[in-house]
Amino acid sequence: MTDTQGKLLIAPPNMPDWRFAKSVVYMWRHDVSGAAGVIINKICKHPDFKHVCSEGGIPLMPGYNNAVYYGGPVLTNIIGVLHTKDVQLGSSQSRKQDQVAYTLDRKMLEMIAQGDGPKRKLVMLGMANWEAGQLEAELDPQPPRPKTLSWLTLPYDENLIFSSKPDDLWETCVNKAVTNKTSEITNKIFKS
Repeated sequence: MTDTQGKLLIAPPNMPDWRFAKSVVYMWRHDVSGAAGVIINKICKHPDFKHVCSEGGIPLMPGYNNAVYYGGPVLTNIIGVLHTKDVQLGSSQSRKQDQVAYTLDRKMLEMIAQGDGPKRKLVMLGMANWEAGQLEAELDPQPPRPKTLSWLTLPYDENLIFSSKPDDLWETCVNKAVTNKTSEITNKIFKS
C-alpha cells in the first residue's frame, strides 16, 4: 500500500472527475480502512467565515473574516480546520510525525473566530474520502485506465499547504511533481 498520509496529492492535468480538476489535496488520513484529505487550493465564494459563524451561532471578533476553502465533495455540510500543531484539541487528527492536524470541532472554530487558535490554518467546507483500496487504484491505475490519470504526489511542504497564492498552487505543484519524478528517473539511469 502506498501511504499518502501527510503528503499532497495533485490532480493530473487531464483529471476526468470534474470535482477534483486542478486540485491539490492534503491527505490527513490513509490506512487500511481508506483515505481522507482536503482540497487546499479552492476558496469558496460562499459561504465566507462570517456566514459560517452566523449560521453556527459563533461569536465573531469585529472586523475578522477568514477564507473558507472547498475541502471536497464529501460531507459538504461540515466545517473542519487544517492547521499547524501549535494548537490542538483532543479531537484533532494527526500522527505524531505529521506537521499539521485536521480538526472537526466547533471549539476550534470558536477560537479562530476570536482571533486565536493555530498560527496557520485553513477553514474547510467538506472533505475528500476514498474507500479501502480506491485511492491505491487511482495512484497506480491498471488497464484499461491509462497511467496518465494517476494522482501525482509531493512530500509535506508547509509553504505549499498554506500558500498565499492558492489560485496558482495546482500549477506550481504539478511542475514540482514532474521535476521530482524526472530527477528520480535520471538519478536511476545515471547511477547505474
